[in-house]
Amino acid sequence: MSGSLLLPPPQDSTRFEVLKARHLLLAFLLINLMVGLGVVLLARVLSLQADDPLLAYVVYSLTFIFTCGWSWQRGRQANLRMGQLWGNWRAPVPWGSLLRVVLALVMLSMGTTLLMLYLVSLPSPELAESMLHSLGEDASGTAWPPVYQGLRWLSIVAVAPVTEEWLFRGILLHRWGLKWGIPKGLLASSVLFGLLHPNPIGLTVFGLVMGLFYLQTRSLTLPILAHVLNNILALTLGSLGGEGAEPSNPIGIFYLYYGLFCLILAGLILVPFIRFHWPGRGAQLPYFLNG
Repeated sequence: MSGSLLLPPPQDSTRFEVLKARHLLLAFLLINLMVGLGVVLLARVLSLQADDPLLAYVVYSLTFIFTCGWSWQRGRQANLRMGQLWGNWRAPVPWGSLLRVVLALVMLSMGTTLLMLYLVSLPSPELAESMLHSLGEDASGTAWPPVYQGLRWLSIVAVAPVTEEWLFRGILLHRWGLKWGIPKGLLASSVLFGLLHPNPIGLTVFGLVMGLFYLQTRSLTLPILAHVLNNILALTLGSLGGEGAEPSNPIGIFYLYYGLFCLILAGLILVPFIRFHWPGRGAQLPYFLNG
C-alpha cells in the first residue's frame, strides 16, 4: 500500500495480534477435543455407536460454531469492533455474477476431481475406484438415517458457509493481510482453506474467489451466499449421482476428457474474474473500510 491515508489505524492493526493463526488453531483443537468427548458421552446416553456417521456432523458443527464464538469474544476483549468484519448484511447482491461464478466453481471442482481420479487410476486403478466410492455419502451406518440427512444438510449448507467464511475470510485474511499484505494474505488463507478439503486445488481457487467477493463488497454476505449455493449444488449433484453407489463403469479416458472440458469452461469465467478483482496496491481490508 502506498500513501499514509491508505494505512489502517495502528491501534487497530496491533489489536489483531490477539487473533494469531496459531492461537486460532490451538483454540480449534482444544474445542474439537472437548466437543468430541462430550459427543461420545452423549452417544452412550442415546445408545448410539461411537462411529455413527451422524456424530461427525455434530462434532464438526459445534467445533466450528464454538471456534467462531471464541474468536469473536477474543477480538472484543482486544476492543476490536467485530461487526466491522461482517460488514453490511444488506449489501446489494449481484445475482447474475454470483450465479455465473458459482457454476464455474462447481465445474472447476468437478474437473479437478475427475482429473485426480484419472491420474491416480493410471498406477493404481483399485485406489482410484476406492476414492471414487468414498466421495459419496453412505447413510447405511447410522442408526437414525433421517436425523443424519438433516444434520448433513444443516452442517454443509448452513453451518459451513457461515463459520468457514468468518474464520478464513473474516479472521485469517485480515490477520495475514496485515502481516504480509493483502495479496499474500489472500493467497495464504485460500491455500490453507483448500488443504483442509478433499479437493485442495479446486477449494484453493474457491477460497480465492470468496476472498475477492469479500474484498469487493466489504461484507461477508456475498461469500456466504456463494458458499451456500455452491454446497447446495454439490449435494444435489451427489444425490443425483447416487451417493454411496458402486461405480457402473471403470475410470477411463472419459474422466480425462470430461475433466479437461470442465476446467476449460470454468477457466473462461474464473480467470478473467480473478484478474479483474485482484487487489491492487491501494487496496484495504474490509474492517478498516467499514469503520
